[in-house]
Amino acid sequence: MDATKTIDAGQPVKIVLERRVKPGAKEPFEQWIKEVMAVATGSLALQGSSVLTAGEHDYFILLRFASQADLDRWHTSPEVVELLRKGEALATAPDQPLVRSGLETWFTIPGHPAPRVAPPKWKMALVTWCALLPQVILLGFIVPKGLPFPLGVALSTAIPVAMLTWVIMPRLTKLLYGWLYAPDRRLAS
Repeated sequence: MDATKTIDAGQPVKIVLERRVKPGAKEPFEQWIKEVMAVATGSLALQGSSVLTAGEHDYFILLRFASQADLDRWHTSPEVVELLRKGEALATAPDQPLVRSGLETWFTIPGHPAPRVAPPKWKMALVTWCALLPQVILLGFIVPKGLPFPLGVALSTAIPVAMLTWVIMPRLTKLLYGWLYAPDRRLAS
Protein backbone atom coordinates (compact mmCIF):
# COMPACT_ATOMS: atom_id res chain seq x y z
CA MET A 1 0.00 0.00 0.00
CA ASP A 2 1.31 3.46 -0.87
CA ALA A 3 1.47 5.40 2.38
CA THR A 4 0.84 8.70 0.59
CA LYS A 5 -2.75 7.66 -0.21
CA THR A 6 -3.89 6.94 3.37
CA ILE A 7 -3.57 10.42 4.88
CA ASP A 8 -6.50 12.82 5.33
CA ALA A 9 -6.01 15.48 2.64
CA GLY A 10 -6.85 18.39 4.95
CA GLN A 11 -4.26 17.88 7.66
CA PRO A 12 -0.51 18.51 7.72
CA VAL A 13 1.69 15.60 6.65
CA LYS A 14 5.33 14.68 7.13
CA ILE A 15 7.46 12.83 4.65
CA VAL A 16 10.50 10.96 5.89
CA LEU A 17 13.19 10.42 3.27
CA GLU A 18 15.37 7.65 4.68
CA ARG A 19 18.78 7.27 3.04
CA ARG A 20 21.91 5.14 3.59
CA VAL A 21 25.00 6.83 2.18
CA LYS A 22 27.04 4.77 -0.26
CA PRO A 23 30.74 4.26 0.60
CA GLY A 24 32.84 7.29 -0.26
CA ALA A 25 29.83 9.53 -1.00
CA LYS A 26 29.33 11.25 2.35
CA GLU A 27 30.48 14.74 1.34
CA PRO A 28 28.51 14.89 -1.94
CA PHE A 29 25.51 13.37 -0.14
CA GLU A 30 25.57 16.07 2.53
CA GLN A 31 25.69 18.67 -0.25
CA TRP A 32 22.71 16.91 -1.85
CA ILE A 33 20.81 17.21 1.46
CA LYS A 34 21.43 20.97 1.39
CA GLU A 35 19.95 21.08 -2.12
CA VAL A 36 16.87 19.10 -1.01
CA MET A 37 16.37 21.42 1.95
CA ALA A 38 16.76 24.51 -0.26
CA VAL A 39 14.17 23.22 -2.73
CA ALA A 40 11.80 22.28 0.10
CA THR A 41 12.22 25.69 1.72
CA GLY A 42 11.15 27.24 -1.58
CA SER A 43 7.68 25.72 -1.10
CA LEU A 44 5.28 28.04 0.71
CA ALA A 45 3.50 24.95 2.05
CA LEU A 46 6.57 23.71 3.95
CA GLN A 47 5.88 24.02 7.68
CA GLY A 48 9.11 22.57 9.06
CA SER A 49 12.10 20.39 8.35
CA SER A 50 14.78 18.38 10.11
CA VAL A 51 17.70 16.17 9.20
CA LEU A 52 18.52 13.38 11.63
CA THR A 53 21.37 10.91 11.53
CA ALA A 54 21.57 7.43 12.94
CA GLY A 55 25.12 6.26 12.99
CA GLU A 56 27.66 7.20 10.37
CA HIS A 57 25.72 6.45 7.19
CA ASP A 58 21.95 6.60 7.89
CA TYR A 59 20.07 9.85 7.38
CA PHE A 60 16.42 10.81 7.82
CA ILE A 61 15.16 13.96 6.11
CA LEU A 62 11.85 15.03 7.64
CA LEU A 63 9.69 17.56 5.81
CA ARG A 64 6.29 18.76 7.02
CA PHE A 65 3.81 20.15 4.49
CA ALA A 66 0.47 21.87 5.08
CA SER A 67 -1.49 19.12 3.32
CA GLN A 68 -1.21 15.93 1.31
CA ALA A 69 -1.92 17.91 -1.87
CA ASP A 70 0.98 20.28 -1.09
CA LEU A 71 3.30 17.35 -0.47
CA ASP A 72 2.19 15.68 -3.71
CA ARG A 73 2.80 18.90 -5.69
CA TRP A 74 6.29 19.26 -4.20
CA HIS A 75 7.20 15.58 -4.50
CA THR A 76 6.14 15.30 -8.15
CA SER A 77 7.56 18.61 -9.36
CA PRO A 78 10.20 18.12 -12.09
CA GLU A 79 12.87 19.81 -9.95
CA VAL A 80 12.29 17.45 -7.00
CA VAL A 81 12.00 14.35 -9.21
CA GLU A 82 15.37 15.20 -10.79
CA LEU A 83 16.93 15.97 -7.39
CA LEU A 84 15.74 12.65 -5.93
CA ARG A 85 17.07 10.82 -9.00
CA LYS A 86 20.42 12.55 -8.48
CA GLY A 87 20.44 11.35 -4.86
CA GLU A 88 20.15 7.71 -5.98
CA ALA A 89 23.79 7.83 -7.11
CA LEU A 90 24.84 8.83 -3.58
CA ALA A 91 22.62 6.79 -1.27
CA THR A 92 20.15 3.94 -1.17
CA ALA A 93 16.53 4.37 -0.07
CA PRO A 94 13.70 2.07 0.97
CA ASP A 95 10.99 1.32 -1.59
CA GLN A 96 8.61 4.10 -0.53
CA PRO A 97 9.13 7.28 1.51
CA LEU A 98 7.24 7.26 4.78
CA VAL A 99 4.43 9.79 5.05
CA ARG A 100 3.14 10.55 8.52
CA SER A 101 0.47 12.88 9.80
CA GLY A 102 0.94 13.09 13.55
CA LEU A 103 2.82 12.03 16.64
CA GLU A 104 3.89 8.71 15.14
CA THR A 105 7.27 10.19 14.18
CA TRP A 106 8.03 10.23 17.93
CA PHE A 107 7.36 6.50 18.10
CA THR A 108 10.40 5.33 16.21
CA ILE A 109 13.66 4.05 17.61
CA PRO A 110 16.79 5.92 16.49
CA GLY A 111 18.93 3.74 14.26
CA HIS A 112 16.02 1.46 13.32
CA PRO A 113 13.76 1.84 10.30
CA ALA A 114 10.33 3.21 11.13
CA PRO A 115 7.54 0.64 10.85
CA ARG A 116 5.26 1.16 7.87
CA VAL A 117 2.16 1.30 10.07
CA ALA A 118 1.93 3.69 13.01
CA PRO A 119 0.74 2.55 16.42
CA PRO A 120 -2.96 3.20 17.14
CA LYS A 121 -3.60 6.84 18.02
CA TRP A 122 -4.97 5.95 21.45
CA LYS A 123 -1.68 4.23 22.35
CA MET A 124 0.36 7.19 21.11
CA ALA A 125 -1.84 9.61 23.07
CA LEU A 126 -1.63 7.52 26.26
CA VAL A 127 2.17 7.16 26.14
CA THR A 128 2.65 10.85 25.32
CA TRP A 129 0.37 11.88 28.19
CA CYS A 130 2.19 9.55 30.61
CA ALA A 131 5.52 11.02 29.51
CA LEU A 132 4.31 14.62 29.68
CA LEU A 133 2.32 14.66 32.94
CA PRO A 134 5.23 14.16 35.38
CA GLN A 135 7.23 16.86 33.61
CA VAL A 136 4.40 19.39 33.77
CA ILE A 137 3.83 18.69 37.46
CA LEU A 138 7.55 18.99 38.25
CA LEU A 139 7.95 22.16 36.21
CA GLY A 140 4.96 23.65 38.06
CA PHE A 141 7.10 23.49 41.19
CA ILE A 142 10.44 24.43 39.61
CA VAL A 143 9.63 27.34 37.27
CA PRO A 144 9.72 30.51 39.39
CA LYS A 145 6.28 32.07 39.87
CA GLY A 146 7.68 35.59 39.50
CA LEU A 147 8.70 35.16 35.85
CA PRO A 148 6.79 37.14 33.25
CA PHE A 149 3.93 34.99 31.91
CA PRO A 150 5.34 34.53 28.35
CA LEU A 151 8.74 33.47 29.72
CA GLY A 152 7.20 31.03 32.20
CA VAL A 153 5.04 29.47 29.50
CA ALA A 154 8.00 29.31 27.10
CA LEU A 155 10.11 27.46 29.68
CA SER A 156 7.34 25.12 30.75
CA THR A 157 6.67 24.10 27.14
CA ALA A 158 10.17 24.12 25.64
CA ILE A 159 11.66 21.86 28.31
CA PRO A 160 9.05 19.06 27.99
CA VAL A 161 9.15 19.18 24.17
CA ALA A 162 12.95 18.85 24.18
CA MET A 163 12.85 16.11 26.80
CA LEU A 164 10.13 14.21 24.92
CA THR A 165 11.92 14.48 21.58
CA TRP A 166 15.47 13.57 22.57
CA VAL A 167 15.29 11.75 25.90
CA ILE A 168 11.96 10.32 26.99
CA MET A 169 10.14 9.18 23.83
CA PRO A 170 13.10 7.25 22.34
CA ARG A 171 13.44 5.35 25.64
CA LEU A 172 9.70 4.79 26.12
CA THR A 173 9.31 3.67 22.53
CA LYS A 174 12.11 1.14 22.95
CA LEU A 175 10.64 -0.08 26.25
CA LEU A 176 7.03 -0.28 24.96
CA TYR A 177 7.76 -1.22 21.32
CA GLY A 178 6.11 -4.65 21.50
CA TRP A 179 2.93 -3.18 22.97
CA LEU A 180 2.82 -0.10 20.70
CA TYR A 181 3.14 -2.12 17.50
CA ALA A 182 1.26 -5.24 18.62
CA PRO A 183 -1.42 -6.28 16.12
CA ASP A 184 -4.92 -5.22 17.12
CA ARG A 185 -6.60 -8.50 18.12
CA ARG A 186 -10.05 -7.05 17.51
CA LEU A 187 -9.19 -6.55 13.82
CA ALA A 188 -7.59 -10.00 13.49
CA SER A 189 -10.70 -11.94 14.57
